[in-house]
Amino acid sequence: MKALFIMPYSRDLIHAVSLPLGLLSISTYLNANGHEARICDLSVSHTDVVKACEEFKPDIVGISLCSVKHLDGAVHISKKLHRLGKTVVWGGPFCDMVDSGMMVESGHADYVSLSEGEGTWLEIMQRLEAGQSLDGCPGLVYMKDGKSVRAPDREFLDLTTLPDLDFSLVDVPAYRQYLYGCDNLVYVYLSKGCPAKCTFCANSVSHRCRYRRRSLDQFMREAEVLVRQYGVNGMYFSDELCFFNKQQLYEVCDAFDASGLDFHWGFQTRIGLLGPEEFRRVYQSGCRWVDFGVESGSEEQLRIMKKAIPYDKIEPTFRWCEDAGLISLANFIIGLPHETEEQFRETVDLALRIHSTQNSLLRFCIPPNTEMGKAAIRDGLMKHQFKKLSDYRRIDFFVSRTDNYSEIPNRELNVVQSYFLWKAIFKKEYGKKEETKKFDLLFKHIQTVFRRLSFLDFRCRILTLTELVLLFSRFFFDVYFHPRTRKKYGLL
Repeated sequence: MKALFIMPYSRDLIHAVSLPLGLLSISTYLNANGHEARICDLSVSHTDVVKACEEFKPDIVGISLCSVKHLDGAVHISKKLHRLGKTVVWGGPFCDMVDSGMMVESGHADYVSLSEGEGTWLEIMQRLEAGQSLDGCPGLVYMKDGKSVRAPDREFLDLTTLPDLDFSLVDVPAYRQYLYGCDNLVYVYLSKGCPAKCTFCANSVSHRCRYRRRSLDQFMREAEVLVRQYGVNGMYFSDELCFFNKQQLYEVCDAFDASGLDFHWGFQTRIGLLGPEEFRRVYQSGCRWVDFGVESGSEEQLRIMKKAIPYDKIEPTFRWCEDAGLISLANFIIGLPHETEEQFRETVDLALRIHSTQNSLLRFCIPPNTEMGKAAIRDGLMKHQFKKLSDYRRIDFFVSRTDNYSEIPNRELNVVQSYFLWKAIFKKEYGKKEETKKFDLLFKHIQTVFRRLSFLDFRCRILTLTELVLLFSRFFFDVYFHPRTRKKYGLL
């Protein structure tokens, strides 16, 4: 049986395109089990999906939605595929964040695959091969008797049983990006999920707060292919939690040292898991940046969010990173439900106080399927109605200028968010001078924008550039034309 997987073009021009790790894993798994799968990624190619289907003749087509910014593309592609008589399955992180029933009710998706896709897609292919219906297949959402039906959740696979990712399924060089001195960086992963129960995070839905790890030997084989065959010199671990404990960290560092592979890397972790010795150790093994989700400077808000990090370890952690020579990124969420001005001030004060290389204070639309999202709906704080699929097209789950669930005025949230974004983008030095460029993050964003614009036609380029200019102008206006608000929060 044949399956074609499509990654739609994204409206997001700021964030660089990542290797489609989910589609790579599913396709590799299907191919290893006697089926034939291909990947068509419209974010790095000008492929005509109609011609691709006519040539490959897939029995079924999957469309990946990593974020809301893939939604327009998914709808457009699904209409074309339905005219060809193809069965269309939507999947990806966005499907776990929202009402998946709405997706099949819209008629654009025949099925929606939730959470982990490898096992679900293997059963899909087996059922199609046997001429059986997909109804009732664990992990799927579908229409029956005029209503959307959600089949039981599928049990997670043992990740150590999955085959090595087959990078020949994609054009690896097309995904290279610049970051912190690495001019050929790609995203990779060692694990899935996170045991934390943060109320704003979709991890509780997509991974059910479970942490599972791949085989380190398997990952090292993949790393060798990326470095030796494709010239990769940087890897960003996209894991929600890269190291569950210190033992895992030392095992990875030892494996990197023993491999003789020359690349820099970075990862995400939680405050309180690692100490000064661990940060020095990862630096010795090529790590150059570490990403932290601090989320709030208010202990009360952290408690409400179930963040479960030791507050007294926040400031020391960033000093330890600085001492080890690591670039550190501190991420905060502002405009939280019922957030008071005092709590907001605590967040701004902490962001100014810690020794982090970069601070991001972002407001976003809370995914409605999360615990915090459900509470916001219950309390009447969610202004979006989400009555039909098209309602999602007007939001941004991750960087919003309109969503506000707090007691702080919108203007003040915008000024603070813009200030820290502006400061990060125009920061002159990132890391060691011999390893990174001046205005490193600005260089990365400019490169990303131009690469993404190359996949748009002339009209879309003009519209997109206009949108970017307006966005840039709003940030500039927020930063330089609201001195009273900046003074109020000590942003001088």
